[in-house]
Amino acid sequence: MTSGSCVLLGPSNRFAAALSHERVQLSRHAPMKSNSIIGCAALNLLLMCEAQGQASFELANHNSPLVDAPVFDAQSVPLAGTNYLAELWGAATPDSLAPCVLIDRGNSREIVPFLNAGYFIPTSSSVALSVPTVPPGGQAWLQVRAWDARLGATYEDAFARGLGGYGESPLFYAQGGNPFGQFPIPGPLVGLQSFNLRQVVPEPSAPLLLLVGLPLLFIRRRRGK
Repeated sequence: MTSGSCVLLGPSNRFAAALSHERVQLSRHAPMKSNSIIGCAALNLLLMCEAQGQASFELANHNSPLVDAPVFDAQSVPLAGTNYLAELWGAATPDSLAPCVLIDRGNSREIVPFLNAGYFIPTSSSVALSVPTVPPGGQAWLQVRAWDARLGATYEDAFARGLGGYGESPLFYAQGGNPFGQFPIPGPLVGLQSFNLRQVVPEPSAPLLLLVGLPLLFIRRRRGK
């Protein structure tokens, strides 16, 4: 039954219309609820990261006029080429240093080669090389470690061999950046000083070991008679 342009609905028709209206409203609000949930999750993740720390630093030993600290071998020759590697270590305290990590790359380490004249620069496009135990924008104890890549893929590998060919900068205390900020600029390594690698001591060859060992063996046999 109609009156002008209005339609008079019976009970069943009114129920159907109300149900249809509710479905329309749900479909309109569903994306908003979904976006709200995603936004909340992202915010919580950001707050968790900031609460755990993660001040960021630039892995470069030349940033004029703030940083200029080339690295040398044991003969004071500037390191150059892919045979030499460098890495930044840091922590909230000077006795708990650990490798800095790329928080936007699965907390992976950033190990870089030397270009020339004792200088290295980041090889990744990340600006989030961070000290996980220091708040964004906070200050951290830092140390650059370098080594001969022919003695190991990491500083720990070269150190464990005990043949030299590795070195560390003096500890320094520097201001980090905020990788979560609007302009995530990592802090330069202000306070970094130049240093030298230790002299490489070659492993003794088999003939040399034999030459040293034979007299000792002869002496032991004579004493045993």
